[in-house]
Amino acid sequence: MNKKAIPLLIAVLLISTQIVSATVNPYIDTQEYPFHSYAVGIASYGVYQKGDKLIPYYITTSSVLGYVSLHQVQANSPFSVQMNVMLIVNDQTFWLQNVVVIDPVGHYFYLSSSVLNLTCTNSPLTNIQGEGSFVKGNDGQCYYVNYVGDYRYSLPLSFYLVINVTHTSNHVRILFGFKGINGTCIQGKTIFFQDDVIYIPHVYRASLYVSGYNYLSDSSPYQGFSFYDAELVFGGEGNGKVINFDKLQAYLSLYYDRGGYVPFPSYFDFGSDTAEGTTNLVTHKVGDLFLVTTGRQAYYYLGEVHDAPIHLTGSEIVISERSPLEMVFLSLVLFLIVVGAFFRKIISML
Repeated sequence: MNKKAIPLLIAVLLISTQIVSATVNPYIDTQEYPFHSYAVGIASYGVYQKGDKLIPYYITTSSVLGYVSLHQVQANSPFSVQMNVMLIVNDQTFWLQNVVVIDPVGHYFYLSSSVLNLTCTNSPLTNIQGEGSFVKGNDGQCYYVNYVGDYRYSLPLSFYLVINVTHTSNHVRILFGFKGINGTCIQGKTIFFQDDVIYIPHVYRASLYVSGYNYLSDSSPYQGFSFYDAELVFGGEGNGKVINFDKLQAYLSLYYDRGGYVPFPSYFDFGSDTAEGTTNLVTHKVGDLFLVTTGRQAYYYLGEVHDAPIHLTGSEIVISERSPLEMVFLSLVLFLIVVGAFFRKIISML
C-alpha cells in the first residue's frame, strides 16, 4: 500500500469564519443526516445530558491523551484509530489529528498527523514548520500531514496517543506522540513522531479546547456545524472512507491534562469532526473504560465519568493494572453483551 498515494486526510468538512454561541447539541448532525455513517468510539462535546436537557461546560488544556487496547479485530481493509481535537490560538482555530492506521490483513500499522486551519475558508498554513508536507484534501482544503511507519503488530495491541501544545510569544509548538504498551516492537517508549511549529506574532493564548457553549459555524453544504470536541474514534483509512468490521473488541479511554491526566466529565459514543465512519460499531461503558464491539450502530450519550485509574510516574504514563476479580467481572459483562446481541438477532428474525 502506497501511503503517499492515499493521504490520510480524515477531513473535517467544517470551515467557517463565524463562532455561533449556543448550547451545543451533539446530535444535530446525526439527526439532520441520519443515513450518514459516523466514526464511533468516545467523544467529549463539553455537554452533560440530563434526560432531554443538555448542560454545557468547557475545558482548556495543554495535552490530550488517548488509550487504546485492541484485543480482537477482523476487517477486509485498513482502518483508523483517530484522536481529534481543536486548538485555539488567539482568535484562530486549528483542527489537530493524531492517527494510527491499522492493516488487519497485513498486520502492520503506521502513524499519521494532520493540521488544518479552520479559521476561515482556505485559511493559510504557510506559517507552519515541521517534517510534514502540504496535501490538498477531497474537501479542497490544504492539510499539513506527516506519515511514519510501517510497524508490525500482534494482538493484543495497546498504545497511547498524545497531543501536546506549548507556546511562546511568537509561536505555538504541537507535538504528536505515540507510546506502544504491548503488541508492537516500539513498545515501552514515547515517540513524538511529528513536531510542528506555527509561527504567529503576539501569541497571548494557545490551548486545546472543548466547549459545549459554542459551535464553529460551517459553510459546508454537507454538515451543519463543527464542534469544539475531543474524539477517540474508529473510522475508515482516510479520504472519507467508511468501514464495516467483521469483528472488533477494543477498550478506549480519553483524558486531558489538569496537573495530571483525568477523564473528560462526559462522553458520547460518536465523533462528528471527521469525515470517516463505521457501519456496525457500538460503545459500552465497562467500569472505567469503554468497550467498542460490533453491533447495531446507534449514536447516544455514554454518561458521566468521575474517576479513572491513571497517573504519571516520572515521564511514564501508566494505567493501573486490574485485579483478577475485575478481569472476571469485565469478562462476564462482555459475555452478557454478546449473548444479549445474539438473542436480539434471533428475536428480530421471528
